[in-house]
Amino acid sequence: MAKIRIRQFKSAVAIDPKETDAHFQLGRIALEQGRLKDAFESLQTVLDQNEKHSSSEILRELGRMYLAAKQYEDARRELAMYIDRRPYDPEGLYYYGQTLERLGDATGAREMYARAVEAARATPRFRQRYTAKWSRLAQKQIARLPRP
Repeated sequence: MAKIRIRQFKSAVAIDPKETDAHFQLGRIALEQGRLKDAFESLQTVLDQNEKHSSSEILRELGRMYLAAKQYEDARRELAMYIDRRPYDPEGLYYYGQTLERLGDATGAREMYARAVEAARATPRFRQRYTAKWSRLAQKQIARLPRP
């Protein structure tokens, strides 16, 4: 299934290199597959074309990519901008917590995880199935962190 989607998005980009969403989807797929170089190229193209693409989710995906690449300062920069724009996204808050935890900021990480749990609880009913995942992951991380 992913191969078909990749072909479709690559065809869209071949037809119109400014097709921002096709680049975005290619970057997300590459990130899911662990192809960080390909993810970076696609996501950077999106950022160059429109840094507010998909309600600024481009910043979250770049932060997630940098987190996977263990480039924690870069991840912090992108995710901080994302959280400034979308302070109630449980997924972004979770990734930001992960980044802060990797940087040794347990207090900041705990705060982001707690915000992720709260944001997931405040999500409209039709999105709760999706956001519950981020709440569960954040709660596990909170339990693992040393008490302040």
